[in-house]
Amino acid sequence: MNNPDNAPADIEEMRAWMVAHKAQLGMGWEPLGKRCGIAGGTLGPWCQGKYQGDNQRVANDVYRYRQLLTSQAQIEVDAPTIPAFVATATARKVLSLLGWAHRGKIIAAAMGPGTGKTMTIEHYRDSVTHCFVATMAPSTAGVNNMQIEVMAALGEPEAKGTPQALSRRIRDKVKGMKALIVFDEAQHLSEKAIEEIRSWHDATGVGIALLGNHEVIGRLEGGSRKAAYAQLYSRVSMRHEQLLPNEIDARILADAWGIAQDDQLKFLISVALKPGGLRSMTMVLELATMIAAAEQRPVQVSDMQDAWLQLSSRPRAA
Repeated sequence: MNNPDNAPADIEEMRAWMVAHKAQLGMGWEPLGKRCGIAGGTLGPWCQGKYQGDNQRVANDVYRYRQLLTSQAQIEVDAPTIPAFVATATARKVLSLLGWAHRGKIIAAAMGPGTGKTMTIEHYRDSVTHCFVATMAPSTAGVNNMQIEVMAALGEPEAKGTPQALSRRIRDKVKGMKALIVFDEAQHLSEKAIEEIRSWHDATGVGIALLGNHEVIGRLEGGSRKAAYAQLYSRVSMRHEQLLPNEIDARILADAWGIAQDDQLKFLISVALKPGGLRSMTMVLELATMIAAAEQRPVQVSDMQDAWLQLSSRPRAA
C-alpha cells in the first residue's frame, strides 16, 4: 500500500478507474460516494471532469478506496470458508429448548460467550416458521423500546405507538399462530419489560424464549429472586445454564473444519474451554488457515499457537 499524500495519485487514472467501477457496480453517484467516503455531489462532477475544487485531493481519496478494495479482495482469497452452522452438543440442547418453547412454553437459558447461542437461535429461526428473534440491548431495556424491537422482528421495523397499543398489535399478530418470540441478550430486559412479555404469553399462548448471559436465570430463581419475578418464574418450564462450551463441542467443531491431528485438536480444545469458547476457537482456525495459506502449506499447530497469541494477550494455551 502507498500513502497518496506522499506520492499523489494520477488524477486521470483514478478518474477512469472510478468510472469503470461505477459501471461495474451499477450504482448511482450518491450511494457510490457513500461507499467510498466522497460526497456524491463531488464524485459525479469530478469523474466528469467538471469539478472546480481540489481534483488531486479527490484523486487521492479514490486511490485510498481502490487500495481498500484490493486489500479486502486479497483477504477474501486467503480467508478460509468458515463452516456453516455446526450442530454441537450445546447447539442441539438449545435447539431442543427452542422447540419446547415453540409449543407455547416459556424457557430461559443462561449461556456464556462463545457457546454458539446466537448462531443456534438464528439457525432455528431460519429452519422453521413463525419464529421471531428480537435482540435486546441496553437501549431496549424499557417496555416501549422492547416492543419496537419485537415489532421489527414481526415485520414492522417502523412501528410506533403507545405501549398499550403496541402490545395489542403484538398480541393480535401472534394469537393463533403457534409462534415463538426469542429474546436474545435477554439480560438487558427491565422488570417491567419482562412482565409485559409474560402478559403476551398469558393472553395468547405464544412461546417465549429468554436467552442471555448468567444474569438471565440469576434474576429468576434462587434466594436472590425478587418477588416481582414470581409470576414469570412459575411459568418457566425449562431452564438451562452453561457458561462455557464443553470438549465434545470443540471436537465437533474441529471435525467440521477437517482437523484430525491430535496435537492440533488438543490445542483447539484448550482454547475452546477458555472464556470466548467456540468463537475464539473459530477465530484461531480462521487466522491459522490464512497464515498457512500465505506460505502455501497445510495448517500446523504452530500456526494455531501464533494465531492465539495474535488474538489474545494471554500466554499460550497448553
